[in-house]
Amino acid sequence: MSIFTDSPLSTILSHAKLRTYPKGQIILYEGETPTDLYIIKDGIVKVYDIDDQGNEKILHIMKAPSVFPMVFFLGGHHETRSFYTTLTDTEMYVVSQSFVEEQMHANSELAIALMQSFARETHELLVRLSSMEKTNTRDKLIAALKFLCVYHAKELRGGWSQVTFPISHQLLADMIGVTRESTTMVMKELQEEKLVRNPRLTILEVNFAKLVHL
Repeated sequence: MSIFTDSPLSTILSHAKLRTYPKGQIILYEGETPTDLYIIKDGIVKVYDIDDQGNEKILHIMKAPSVFPMVFFLGGHHETRSFYTTLTDTEMYVVSQSFVEEQMHANSELAIALMQSFARETHELLVRLSSMEKTNTRDKLIAALKFLCVYHAKELRGGWSQVTFPISHQLLADMIGVTRESTTMVMKELQEEKLVRNPRLTILEVNFAKLVHL
């Protein structure tokens, strides 16, 4: 059953276009003033900034049924503060922001559902940002792995969880704001401690049961 079945969002999805974006497609650029609202049906989208040295700083990772850009909830038309790019092949509903605003005024259930979506994403974003405040690479990486387990993983046997999209050491490094080399060194330590494993290339499994005790 679809997560959108009997959802208040169905009132705007019937007027939306369903579009497919390949992995690595930039949906919105920082500084852009969007006129559409995007609702993820299937797939993963990363939200990130680029620093003066050209390095990505991943702020958040979104999945269905996330709604973006988040500046939509400020009201009016605002420039996006970040880039939005697909991490996997992604299907999204695209609908005019002006139409959504009209429907929110007429439909309180829709307005509540969208505000709940905004509150959920804000909470997850704060969880992500808190991991960036850790003092060393190991603690930052453990915090990021916990985030992935809670929001982007399926449970396996024996306390293990598998992240539902491909994970590279570079992606983890961009999530925690350190170099890929430092991330690789710590990941090797975590593998030796049987806290993480890679049954196949880019497939990441985490022993969440052990991780929560650290």
